[in-house]
Amino acid sequence: MLPNLSSFWFEPEGFSFPTEEQGEKIVLLLRAHPVTLLPATFFVFVLFFLGFLSIVLFGIVGINLSAFLPMREIALIYFAYYLSLFGYAIFRFSLWYFNIYLVTNERIIDFDFYRFLYREISDTPLSKIQDVSSKTSGPIQTFFNFGYVYTQTAAETPRFVFENVPNPDRVAKEISVQARLEEAEPRGVVS
Repeated sequence: MLPNLSSFWFEPEGFSFPTEEQGEKIVLLLRAHPVTLLPATFFVFVLFFLGFLSIVLFGIVGINLSAFLPMREIALIYFAYYLSLFGYAIFRFSLWYFNIYLVTNERIIDFDFYRFLYREISDTPLSKIQDVSSKTSGPIQTFFNFGYVYTQTAAETPRFVFENVPNPDRVAKEISVQARLEEAEPRGVVS
């Protein structure tokens, strides 16, 4: 089964997370908009073709690399170059894929992966949310409809920021709706 690469997933089925409580239901699963991957993708493609172009340029300039290094070492240098480039591409994609925001019927959760072995998980109950706002700025964010959602809370983490999420107005509205539904529940009840 292929992973879901959606950046805006309403009521995902079959998805769970480590700190999920009994009866908790995911309302929204969010990632940064895919267009935010374009700068890194462009960078990788430029460096990819630059490696091939360097071989041609050395030939045009008249530099014979095999006169300085054995062919095996030249091949090893190019292999290391492309392996590093591939590693960078995988790293950037992993950061995009694993940095997610969840809105459940009980809380909002922010999963931040900074490196392969370092993650930070923050959450706050919906009952602690005081204010939700969204911000879209600039032509790219406006055209592709992505931006920031700011959640002001009375919890330990005073402000949650969902960065570059699709449909920020809809996300802010859904958080507000879920917070109002949570306020209407009796204390300690999970619906």
